[in-house]
Amino acid sequence: MAKYIVTITPPTPNGDLHLGHLSGPFLAADVMRRTLRDRGHDVLFVCYSDDYQSYLPRKTSVLMRQPFDYGRLMRRAMSLSLELADIHLDHFMQAADSSAYRLSGEHYAACVSHQVSLRPAKTFHCAACDRYGYEGFGRTHCNWCGTSSDTSQCEHCARVPDVEQIESMTCMSCQGPMTPVRVKLHVWDIGQNYPAVAAALRPRPQRACLTQFLDEVLADTRAQWHITRPGDAGLPVAALDYYPLHTWFLGMAGYRASVMSYLEENPARGSFAEWWSPQTELVHFLGFDCSYSHAVAYSSQLLADDTGPRPGAFLTNRFLKLDGEDFSTSRGHAIWIKDLTGLYPADAIRLYCARYAPETEVKNFSRADFQHWYQTQFLPLAAHIADAAPFSASLTPAQEAQLRDHPARLKWLEASTLNAFSISAMAEALLELTAFIQTTPAFAASAQAWEMLAEMASPLCPGLAQNMQHSVKRSIAA
Repeated sequence: MAKYIVTITPPTPNGDLHLGHLSGPFLAADVMRRTLRDRGHDVLFVCYSDDYQSYLPRKTSVLMRQPFDYGRLMRRAMSLSLELADIHLDHFMQAADSSAYRLSGEHYAACVSHQVSLRPAKTFHCAACDRYGYEGFGRTHCNWCGTSSDTSQCEHCARVPDVEQIESMTCMSCQGPMTPVRVKLHVWDIGQNYPAVAAALRPRPQRACLTQFLDEVLADTRAQWHITRPGDAGLPVAALDYYPLHTWFLGMAGYRASVMSYLEENPARGSFAEWWSPQTELVHFLGFDCSYSHAVAYSSQLLADDTGPRPGAFLTNRFLKLDGEDFSTSRGHAIWIKDLTGLYPADAIRLYCARYAPETEVKNFSRADFQHWYQTQFLPLAAHIADAAPFSASLTPAQEAQLRDHPARLKWLEASTLNAFSISAMAEALLELTAFIQTTPAFAASAQAWEMLAEMASPLCPGLAQNMQHSVKRSIAA
């Protein structure tokens, strides 16, 4: 039995979770967690609330609320949304209230401090609002791909925009132009770690878009990364003279702190030293736009710390559109998880979102298409399971082999491994094998066939799988 820590990119607590979050890293991470546990592995499933993100004070300045107070409220709302979608984290940490988070931030700052120096650097400032344009309060265009972006990580190409190459920026508070200024901040000469990062990640599971991104980014061994933001949101750390570390540097600190906090409250699961060790496998689920912070920066941090896990698997996803347009909470163009789970069973939402997950390309969620699928595929399947006649057929050895070696079954087995993990392929295989069993009389009447379906359905739609198992047990008892 191996130890795994499965993480989800921390959501900013400036609002609740919508369907884009679910179809992205949240559902995939939950399916991975369930799959690993079904195979007997010891798994911790953690996330945290990104309370030091500058998009939080941007939101609360409009609402006239205190950032951390609102963040606490939104973390509770997000926890409820996850529970409604049958996603159960071992620990969903509130970063603002966590001493472990502060300790872990200090830890990683100290790990890389020998590669960090305080230097003047360019940024933008709005004198009217007294806001800096490091991230949430400023908007510009990425110098790498030209799309609209802040200066943390481009949502389109995932590169870190080079502020020195940016000529203008708009203040998101007053919509006026920001002025370029120079401030002293901490710069990490991170590029010197790139050869080691490339070697560490080369054998690790990753999708093609991340491989291409790493090939491009890791070629620049002179790369620098600004890691503190004077005058902005962040965690002040003693290792860097109490300058505020920005949230993108702090992600691995958040995962480490989540594990530490959970084990302090649940000592029966083991000690922190047992879990946060080179023998533990890290599996991260993240949007592609977070590729730099996670795959590059956090791998560099892990390589600088001999006591913790080695760089693990980084499984990225692309964006989900809604009825052909980008999700936009400001325009009200979104479907909130708690709203959708009030209209449809969580299993139906999970199975559909898995089947059409935007793992390697942008996908579209159509309300009309989902409603049609729900009526024509999911409801008949659920009704069939609920009203199943006693399973009376015994399979011959040849039929057992046909079921065991069915292409859909083999596809599911491959897609459920870490090296080829895909919830889309798992869901597609489950639906294919279900259709085959339902339309083949010998298998439709076989408890063995439905037990296999229940096993395959368990990580994707656990309630439906449980109903399948109950039908089989009821039939055997009869």
